[in-house]
Amino acid sequence: MCKLKLTTGIHNPPDDFPWLLAEAYYHKPEQLKEEFLQQDLTYLNKYAVEGMAWLDKDFFANIGNDKKRKTLIELLQVTENDSYILPFSPHMMITVKKQIHEK
Repeated sequence: MCKLKLTTGIHNPPDDFPWLLAEAYYHKPEQLKEEFLQQDLTYLNKYAVEGMAWLDKDFFANIGNDKKRKTLIELLQVTENDSYILPFSPHMMITVKKQIHEK
């Protein structure tokens, strides 16, 4: 299952655990960008939704601590647009703008 996802980007829920994740396609950052560009949209930016913060096993405890929250937010801000680190985030978000064509 993992090899297929890594080579094709296609995720099909396992028969034994159909509730685990929905059927999905995992984009690489440049594939996501290209998909939107093909729809005549202007690319603005890509963001890591969770960024590196999800790797902190104590995230929920640390986000409640003022000093640690500040450090986590700084880490997220520094890494949220880093094209090399972006794939480490479980989710990506892209911002685009619809092109206005005057008649």
